[in-house]
Amino acid sequence: MPYSSVSEIPEYVKKYAVKVQSQWRHVFNTVYSTTNSESRAMKAANSVLKKRVSNERNSQDHFNHMIDRWLGNLEG
Repeated sequence: MPYSSVSEIPEYVKKYAVKVQSQWRHVFNTVYSTTNSESRAMKAANSVLKKRVSNERNSQDHFNHMIDRWLGNLEG
């Protein structure tokens, strides 16, 4: 069952940025159209979601570390 719009995707995906939601939908629809397997499409889309969320967390951790270092330098 392909998703024709982002509003139709599962609720757990909707808590992420619109760009991530669109990517999830695109991956799901692409895999589904080539394999005709909802299970494979779901696994592929969720795999991309997991990678995107992991990358965003790593970026946020790096940013927080840099802020802490900068603030530490200000304190002397």
